Amino acid sequence: MFKRRIFYSITAICLSVLFILSSILVLNQKASAEDKLSDVYNSSNYENPYAKDRIIVALKSGADNQLNVVDQGLTYQNKLSEEDSNYDVVLYTIKDQSAEGVIDAINSLKENPAVVYAEPDYYLKAVDTVPNDPNYSNLYGLKKISAPTAWDTYTGAKNVVVGVIDSGIQYTHTDLANNIWVNPGEIQGNGIDDDKNGYIDDIYGWNFVDNNNKPLDDNGHGTHVAGTIGAVGNNGIGVVGVNWNTQLAALKFLDADGGGYTSDAILAINYAKNKGFAVTNNSWGGGSFSQSLKDAIDSYSGLFVAAAGNDGTNNDSRASYPASYTSANIIAVAATTSTDAKASYSNYGSTSVDLGAPGDAIFSTYLNNGYATASGTSMAAPHVSGAVALLKSFNPSLTSAQIKSAILSNVDKISSLNGRTVTGGRLNVAKSLNAIK
Repeated sequence: MFKRRIFYSITAICLSVLFILSSILVLNQKASAEDKLSDVYNSSNYENPYAKDRIIVALKSGADNQLNVVDQGLTYQNKLSEEDSNYDVVLYTIKDQSAEGVIDAINSLKENPAVVYAEPDYYLKAVDTVPNDPNYSNLYGLKKISAPTAWDTYTGAKNVVVGVIDSGIQYTHTDLANNIWVNPGEIQGNGIDDDKNGYIDDIYGWNFVDNNNKPLDDNGHGTHVAGTIGAVGNNGIGVVGVNWNTQLAALKFLDADGGGYTSDAILAINYAKNKGFAVTNNSWGGGSFSQSLKDAIDSYSGLFVAAAGNDGTNNDSRASYPASYTSANIIAVAATTSTDAKASYSNYGSTSVDLGAPGDAIFSTYLNNGYATASGTSMAAPHVSGAVALLKSFNPSLTSAQIKSAILSNVDKISSLNGRTVTGGRLNVAKSLNAIK
């Protein structure tokens, strides 16, 4: 009898402990959800530019996209999220198309039981300075990251696709054409969505600005970025990218002025996800915290390389999105100069910016089959994207986490980034490649 009492007592204690632990877990989950909504509904978020004719709404699984919001002046426009998301992310047109109308529409949805959150469609932009000095031809950046040493081992291959989420690519450029991705699932010009991904004749990617299959660059930024990642090597003309051989997909969401919207960025990320691209280059930023954009990044299994921003500020204390999202697959990149100084305009952060890469006065491909020099963290990020693609191509079995670790664990330590980035160093692609051999 005594032993039985002890057994019951121990059982009661164990059940009590389990109850307490489960209660703590529920509270933490609730706190996490409340933290998310706190970020989404932060009043300071409305200080940044956003579309005045629409909002982004996340609906609980199973909720009707119409959810009776027509009575609140909203009209269904299109769905942004993938089918395997925990909830549907939808773009709605609003009746009162003004800044006040956006805020009123969002506030009206806060208490709707079918709504997870609602937020503005923030305006994003390329994060570089205007290109200048088109005759500058010193590709110091590739030497700084020890690309020539890496090329002694490997120069790339066509087994990896880099999604260039930007202003498009001049895919007819003579120094890029042989490295432009051609969708193997589509038959050009037949007017049929052969690969059934929702886009008809998406041969080179997609133009999310004009919603057509011609993602041709009309700004120059995306073409410049693409050249650093993968301008054709050893062809006797122009420049060379980190990869001599690769595939570059044009995912255009920035317009001729270098600006675009969160909703189109989400669609571009989901396109890369659907196609299984190993890495996307994201030399853009702006806007406020966006849960829908973070969700899209989180759901993408490849590496999301992001420019840290060009405000010269500390991202630890003043976030710069998308680089500042805490998503595990993001690599945030600061810009360095030819002397390994941190570029004066480059953002930094000991916990939020991972490493540096050359970004000042970078010479690369440009519009009209030309070349130009540009500066910014926009020019730093593609050096890292190129390195990611080179490592993934060399060993396709590597996971995104393994590639990220190989890159961040093998930087060159430089004083200008000590205490200003997570690694305190600048990209070294040769060391990273050697680490995975």
